[in-house]
Order: sequence, then structure tokens, then C-alpha cells
Amino acid sequence: AFVFRAIRMQTLSLLTLSLSLQRPPLLERRVAPPLSLGAAAFGRRHLLSAVPAAAAALSLSQLSAPATAAAGVPTQQELGRLAQGYSRLQYLLQNWEKLTTVCIKGCVGAPEQCGCIRDPVIVQSYMGFKSMEDPLFKADQLMIRAQQLVASDKDLDAYTDAVDRWTRKCDAANVMAYTSSWGEANPGGGKSEVERYLAKSRKEVVESAEILKTIMDLLDIPEASADSFASGVKRVEANQRR
Repeated sequence: AFVFRAIRMQTLSLLTLSLSLQRPPLLERRVAPPLSLGAAAFGRRHLLSAVPAAAAALSLSQLSAPATAAAGVPTQQELGRLAQGYSRLQYLLQNWEKLTTVCIKGCVGAPEQCGCIRDPVIVQSYMGFKSMEDPLFKADQLMIRAQQLVASDKDLDAYTDAVDRWTRKCDAANVMAYTSSWGEANPGGGKSEVERYLAKSRKEVVESAEILKTIMDLLDIPEASADSFASGVKRVEANQRR
């Protein structure tokens, strides 16, 4: 049982290493074209199916973790970032229209008279793509380091799957938001295209939040306190003004 658990941990670590090689740095991922999603997802699934068979042929002495795992088990303070990120995603979803709409500052009147436009960039902030100060910045690497805290082999299987799904959904939400921001500029585009891709981004955020809650439950991480949540919201708003 120990051998198979070690192999599964190694599989998850190799997955993260593969993702870091396939994708540009997190702050630059917002420019990735939508068509890259299918290829990236296929690459991850292929890796997950191929690595266990190869790893089974290795002795335990040959198993070595990449730099992410070598950073050690995360502290409670680091794990708290996931709880803060989850609370912020809930806040984003509950205030979606307000947070994704920008108007002329100080303008009072109907939205169309105040130059109000839909601005999906805020989605990238809440998903951790805009600043190193965001709680969910490189959350996938934090999740990999936390794999040793999973209680059982059965839970580890569910955890591995959840981390992979989180990475894919997080990327999809980011790409849909970025695509939405160019909805009017692209040929044949318009406000309807902005709204269409923004709706797709929201769907990915909803699913990302659900997956993040699953990961928190498997790591026995409680939801963030009201004070911690308020601090996280202020941090996002400050980063957006930069």
C-alpha cells in the first residue's frame, strides 16, 4: 500500500511539473488562445494514464519529487490561502454583475449614460492570475505540496483528480474571461460576444469553486472567517487599481 501511495504522489508531482513546462508563467497565461485548452487537457490526461505504468517499474529509491514537492508540507497559514480564495470566489459569484461592470467614476444615472461596459478582467484577479498577492496565485503548486496531508489512499485518488480538474477549470475561466475582454474588438464581435464569453467564464468559475471546496474538505480546511474574507476582498480591489 505504501508503494502504491508513493507512486500516486509521484504521479501528481510529475503532473504539476508537466503543467509548468506546457504553460507560460501564471501571470502570462491570460494571453493563451482558447484553442490551447483542448491540447493542454489532452496532454494532462495522457500523462496521467502513462505515468503510473512507468513509475511502477521504479524502486522507491528512484522516486524523486520535483521542486514543488521538495518545498515541503505547507503551513496552516499557507493552507489558509485556499480558504480565502474560496470565499472570494463566492463573493465574486454573488456580485457578478456589479464586479464585472465598470462605469465612469462618480457618474449618476442609467448605465448607458455613464459609459458602463462589461469588464471581465476582474475574474482573472479573483482566480489568482493578476498578482502574486492574490490568495489563489499558483494555488495548484500549493495543492501539490499539500498532498501529503491527505488522510487515506482512497482520499488521495479523489484529491489527485480534484487538483487536475481545478487546474483545467481555472485555466478555462481565465481564458474565457480574456476572450470576453476582446469580444468587441475581434472581427464579427460585439457586445453580445462579450456577454457570451463572460457567461462561459462564470460557468467555469462556478465549477472551479466547487472543486476548490472539495480540495478543502479533503485537506480538512475550514472556510475563512469573516475578517479574513474581508481582507481578501480588499486585496483584490487594491490589485485591480494598480
